[in-house]
Amino acid sequence: MKSHYLRTFSFLKPHWKTLCITLFIILIYAAANVFFIPLIRDISKEITKKRTQYIYMQILNAFVLWSIRIFAQFGQNYMTNKIGNRMMLDIQETIYKKLTFCSQHFYAKWKTGELFVRLFDDSGKVKESIIITFSQIIPQFITMIAVVCYLFTMNWALTLFTFITIPAFVLTISYFSNLIKKLAQQVQKKSSNITHIIQETIANMKLVQAYTMEDESLKKLQRENNKNFNFTMTAVRLWETKKSIELLLQGIVIITLILFGGQLVAQDKLTGPELISFFTGCALLIDPIIAFSQGYTKIQESLVSSKRLFDIIDYDPQVKNPINGIKKTITGDVHLQDMSFSYEKKQHVLENINLKVKAGQSIAIVGLSGAGKTTLTNLIARFYDASSGSILIDNHPIQTFDLYNLRSQIAMVLQDSMLFS
Repeated sequence: MKSHYLRTFSFLKPHWKTLCITLFIILIYAAANVFFIPLIRDISKEITKKRTQYIYMQILNAFVLWSIRIFAQFGQNYMTNKIGNRMMLDIQETIYKKLTFCSQHFYAKWKTGELFVRLFDDSGKVKESIIITFSQIIPQFITMIAVVCYLFTMNWALTLFTFITIPAFVLTISYFSNLIKKLAQQVQKKSSNITHIIQETIANMKLVQAYTMEDESLKKLQRENNKNFNFTMTAVRLWETKKSIELLLQGIVIITLILFGGQLVAQDKLTGPELISFFTGCALLIDPIIAFSQGYTKIQESLVSSKRLFDIIDYDPQVKNPINGIKKTITGDVHLQDMSFSYEKKQHVLENINLKVKAGQSIAIVGLSGAGKTTLTNLIARFYDASSGSILIDNHPIQTFDLYNLRSQIAMVLQDSMLFS
């Protein structure tokens, strides 16, 4: 699954210029965060010394720095959303294009609702993971590294003490994220079933009403909704439990820092302004921890989605358009030689069919329902390929014709009624 998620980054290539601008803005945002630590220390010193003029100057510096941070945060969020949404559109267009090239074998296996969920819901989850990666994880990671380095220069002992709880954070995030990832698979599967039920019912509403199946359809939907609701609420419970444990760990860190830092000030190993500055740095580390926690969970969910997307993208169609296929005006001679066909290697629907139809000749194929009349016409249009034998058009194997050239010269009135808006 990880390899599928990494493959989604290939969709970032067309947007590399926007990505470079975003990374530059991210660096400005991270730098603004770090500069607050010495600024708070200087403001605290001036307040201690009661030098009003310098206090005003430092407050002005804080306002300028805060403004830079706000604009940088706006810029990185806007640019990452632009990249994420563009990437989602590229993924959807790639899948949509792939779907238009898939043969009827593919659509015989896949539910329409399942395809809709993968096309829209799964691509949306991948988009969210990309946005959170570039708008939160990367900026907060850079901020964390810079802040930690600065805190070490201030007081290495107090900094090490701060990181005692990191293993607990890592274990908590990893444990709950893996559970949520497993539930995400079930939720997405149930969402596909729900979408398929609704799509199937609406598309065949005349039949539903003709056979008075309204209540049965509703009960079927309610069963799937209840299953999906239970999975969703379990995921919510795990998510909130994870957040509560993280808050508890944060509280423990803050209380112990106040106790340990206060002792250092009492022993004249650290000044009051330096302790306040140190607390500011620790406060700046809270956002990275939260970002990593939320981001890791989102990425775990998107691992499932990315695999589901590439299941379609990597699908190998059974009916393929030949390279340098024949493109010519077709006369219309059709010859079937010992042609047999079966769906999924089961019992033959058509077996050892031999038929010759000359150009301009009109014929009628008559038979009982399910005898294979529609299947025969589908084979001539090459919606399927014969299991054995051959189909010749103008004495050329049908597989050698360019698909678009072939189908563009076949007039078909299908059994399905459909209007395209």
